[in-house]
Amino acid sequence: MYQRTGGKYMKRRVVKRLLALSLVSAMTVTGLAACGGGDSSSGSGDTGSEADGSGDGQVLKVAAFEGGNGTQIWEDIKTAFEEENEGVTVELEMSSQLDQDLTKEIRNGEVPDVVYYNLGQESGFTETMLKEKAVADISDVFDDELKGKLIDGILEGTDAQPYGDGSIYLAPIFYTPTGFWYNKNLIGEGKKYELPTTWDEFFALGDQAKEDGIALFTFPQSGYFDATMYSMLEQAGGIDFYNAALTYDENTWTSDEGRKVLDTLGKLVTPDYTQADTVANANADGGFKINQQNVIDGKALFMPNGNWVIGEMAASTPDDYEWGMMPAPKWEGDTTQAVYTFTEQMWIPADAENIDLAKEFVKFMYSDTVVDILLNNTTTNKETGETTAAPIVAPVKGAAEKLPEGTTKDCYEASTADDVVAVTGKWATTQPIEGLDMKKAVYSPVESINTGEMTVDDWQKQLVETWEKCAAALE
Repeated sequence: MYQRTGGKYMKRRVVKRLLALSLVSAMTVTGLAACGGGDSSSGSGDTGSEADGSGDGQVLKVAAFEGGNGTQIWEDIKTAFEEENEGVTVELEMSSQLDQDLTKEIRNGEVPDVVYYNLGQESGFTETMLKEKAVADISDVFDDELKGKLIDGILEGTDAQPYGDGSIYLAPIFYTPTGFWYNKNLIGEGKKYELPTTWDEFFALGDQAKEDGIALFTFPQSGYFDATMYSMLEQAGGIDFYNAALTYDENTWTSDEGRKVLDTLGKLVTPDYTQADTVANANADGGFKINQQNVIDGKALFMPNGNWVIGEMAASTPDDYEWGMMPAPKWEGDTTQAVYTFTEQMWIPADAENIDLAKEFVKFMYSDTVVDILLNNTTTNKETGETTAAPIVAPVKGAAEKLPEGTTKDCYEASTADDVVAVTGKWATTQPIEGLDMKKAVYSPVESINTGEMTVDDWQKQLVETWEKCAAALE
């Protein structure tokens, strides 16, 4: 792309790109789709120490997206960082339309020092900054000591290493694991069914449950297979194979590893193991909740999901019901299990005025101080004024252990066991491809395989063709 020389030339390029982005986002484009996108415990005294060159009167500009997590955590983090760094003032900007605000500010030469704004947003703001090489390399923040305190794998995917070159540009500061959710009243130690760990055990459980009139599996919608497929690709071939798949390596689906993923999923979604009404209900009009309810009601044992399902189904969940979550099963001989993990990211603009201090702020996000602030987060209902606990978990070993006893804690602990590896990242964003619906091309075949309209061979062929198109359209 462009070399940064003194920041001025680069800034002009970014301003032009962001101006174009703000104009494009106002238009509706039909018939086009892009692949991928849209789809410390160390003491605070160590991670929050005063940065080199900091001093009285230094101002750190932090811009944070105002979303479902509320604003209080950022006020608390601001105060805590100022207390740890005498003479430093954190100037906090929060907005629910941060991408638009920052586009205007950067156009006017006002660049923040730290930004909390995620990949995968409709505006593509963070992706644009990455494409223009306008995000700073923060690899040195994650020294061996800090890396050792983070959950395994959290820094390995494209959510942290967007260029796939081993360098970290995005700091994963919050995370949510996904997996197979199940009825803990039926499955587990001392329950009707034992919890499986391998695919052989999983399908054997399906055969056992079928005799009782219970299906092994259901899914809310086909799109919920994204996290499952990501984790299985890493499980099958390791992190290098997984990252290559995200950038449309031509061998992804013709390899033994890729085919193993498709064969396993193809077997899982057949009527032999998937609840009979799943495909009929798998829609966004409310049918997906019927499929989720079938797990609660004991009609199906497992489904792919995240911990948002707890609140989503709260009104129809019996008081004595208990959710459980496990990683997708592993194949025989595998020593670890992969858990796909959604992350929220923080980053530093390459033209930030206080990069050294900004790096200290990023590092501070993994301190005990911030871990506790996040875990004690609350949200307030604007209509009723009622305040409820809304803990946020940093990707720090031991953080989840501080959660109150219950399903959410169990969910996180299942994803941070010694033999579990976190997987992050998404299919790489490409230039728009006429006529391509990425979700439909990748995930919808599971429904057609269920109904017999497609075979695994058909799915493999479709994926190979999709990967060829996306590889050619990579920006």
